[in-house]
Amino acid sequence: MPHQRHSFFRGSLTLTGVAALVAAVLIAPPASAAPDGPAPFPAAPKTAPAALSPARGAVPTDQFIVKYKDGAAAAPADRARAFGPAAAKLGIQVKEVRSTAGGARVLRAGKKLAAAEAETLLASLRADPAVAYAEPDTIMQAKAALPNDPGMPYQWNLFQEPAGVRAAGAWDVTRGEGEVVAVVDTGITSHPDLEANVLPGYDMISVASEARDGNGRDPDPTDEGDYGPTELCPGSPSWPSSWHGTHVAGIIAAVTDNAEGIAGVAPHAKVLPVRALGPCGGYVSDITDAVLWAAGAPVAGVEEINPNPARVINLSLGGVEACSQTFQSVINTANSHGAAVVVAAGNESQPAEASSPANCQNVISVAAGSRTGSLAPYSNYGDAVDLTAPGGDLTMTSEDGIVSTSNFGSTTATMADYYAAQGTSSAAPHVAGAAALLMAKLGPNAAPAAVEERLKATARPMPAGCLLGCGAGLVDAAAAVLPDRTHITLIVAAGDLNSDRKADVLARDSGGTLWVYPGNGRGAWLPRIRVGGGWNGMTAVVGTGDMNSDGRPDVLARDSGGTSWLYPGNGRSGWLPRIRVGGGWNSMTAMVGPGDMNGDGKSDLLARDTGGALWLYPGNGHAGWLPRIAAGSGWNVMTAFVGAGDMNGDRRADLMARDTAGTLWLYPGSGQGGATTRVRMGSGWNYMSAMAGRGDFNGDIRNDLLAVDTAGVLWLYPGNGASGLTGRIRLGGGWN
Repeated sequence: MPHQRHSFFRGSLTLTGVAALVAAVLIAPPASAAPDGPAPFPAAPKTAPAALSPARGAVPTDQFIVKYKDGAAAAPADRARAFGPAAAKLGIQVKEVRSTAGGARVLRAGKKLAAAEAETLLASLRADPAVAYAEPDTIMQAKAALPNDPGMPYQWNLFQEPAGVRAAGAWDVTRGEGEVVAVVDTGITSHPDLEANVLPGYDMISVASEARDGNGRDPDPTDEGDYGPTELCPGSPSWPSSWHGTHVAGIIAAVTDNAEGIAGVAPHAKVLPVRALGPCGGYVSDITDAVLWAAGAPVAGVEEINPNPARVINLSLGGVEACSQTFQSVINTANSHGAAVVVAAGNESQPAEASSPANCQNVISVAAGSRTGSLAPYSNYGDAVDLTAPGGDLTMTSEDGIVSTSNFGSTTATMADYYAAQGTSSAAPHVAGAAALLMAKLGPNAAPAAVEERLKATARPMPAGCLLGCGAGLVDAAAAVLPDRTHITLIVAAGDLNSDRKADVLARDSGGTLWVYPGNGRGAWLPRIRVGGGWNGMTAVVGTGDMNSDGRPDVLARDSGGTSWLYPGNGRSGWLPRIRVGGGWNSMTAMVGPGDMNGDGKSDLLARDTGGALWLYPGNGHAGWLPRIAAGSGWNVMTAFVGAGDMNGDRRADLMARDTAGTLWLYPGSGQGGATTRVRMGSGWNYMSAMAGRGDFNGDIRNDLLAVDTAGVLWLYPGNGASGLTGRIRLGGGWN
């Protein structure tokens, strides 16, 4: 009797353990410029992270709290004598601004004082016999607890922008408590980062000779290894064991905050391992029985009914064929038992309509995205795709893959380990984890269709666009579980849009409305102004500066079709009629307006293509560009770019970039279209979901940086005019 067709899992592994992953350093190829062109930007090598929060050092302060003794210094002149001499010595102005509820006085200096200056002022105050105490009026910050898993800095797929699933934002609402996610796969190995979350599962491989455990179906889902010699599976080369089911399980629910390994998307959910794939894949009959058993339905020949029915079933597997009646019937049954079925879209770089079970009805079909927010080059795509999630792209570096739990053994399991992988196999469990979070939020009566609809409704546009079809977009775990509300999805430092000589900010909300937040020149905003709706169709919005030489800042926006449009500013917080710049811009994974990079007095554009090359588009002063110039290679290691303006006081436009380790770098402009030696500005910046510059937001005539953290707090990092930042100031919450 001929064998039935096998379905193979949707993933590939890179043979690097976590030690090698952490130590990996990419040296980008030497950059070269066009003949007679400007010096290119230096390539951007990767570095290991030094800290998990932006480095601040001693934070300058400008406010102090002073309590006078009862009956002393009742008159303002008497109180002024306590701080006047020190203020004069420091060459600053100090004034009272208010009293506190406890009867103390708040003093404010005319500028931010460094630690030594602040101590001089405080010493003078404390020396006055009328003063009971004097202390700095420090700024307190929200302390959102981040997990202590050591691999977390490498989990761009969970936490980092632009392409992470924003898991941390969802954890304030739920971590998946009480939910069961079945992993129908190769089984599971013992792993310290998983065991606390693993339920008793089942081995559904029916052919004993292919099970490698000496028998057929049984209650032991241990992965016996799927290694194979060339002759085992005709047409396939020899291969080592993949430990695929263990890798998928870790993405979903690795134990989090245990000082071990990595974090899972739904770290309080439970994993139900069901073994259905062996060395050459798995029979559809075994896989579909595994789905039924996972959902809690009876399976002929299996005495044990699953005591822990799954509400989410992950299938990181498939075959290039039509959806069979067998598969469709089983999916429908699983749905009727309340289980959402999440499947990998396939890795054939073709329409997902050709891949089963991604082409079945009533599944959540998941394509794979890269770290830059584009469709991964191997991923299937098209109308059969429902959502996209991080799948990684190992053609860049190992750190651009998806790190998860695995095993060292090349045949049988030995020591627990962590590997980087790529594939829609890795993408699907991100959505399965997000579905578990949403199930926990919605309660026991949440229907699979409602979960799918919610995940699709709250997905965000692909950061780099997706012409081929990425479904509803990139899954957003936080948006899925948070209450429906309008929130900010993008910020742009756009220059002085209302002609009051103060830097303003553009912000787009989740409804697609674009707003101007006029700066007040003191690090805050005047009432916001509505610019218009329909901006959700734009996959990039860039503050370019003055592109048409009319003295007003403009904005460049790229639509979902890859066409770039220039919106000339009218000087009154709005636009003149837009101008089509050109098509084909979806090939760019990042676009930034740095200002005048080549010293010709015209605003320019920098853009990174899918290969990691950085290009300078010199502005022609007439709303267009001169021929582009190669500005460097290897820039795919950067996860964010900021057109910083002049950060070092040399009157040349600079660039800031954040690498995959979370380090922020300043690339000082050379004034000839390139950059000089880069300067390290701090580490831990992966926990900023957005960054924006250029502009002087606090009125000190220096360019500053704006950043939004994962909790939605907007921070101002004032520039010191010497390639650094002087602490930070909280501007408000709700910016996520």
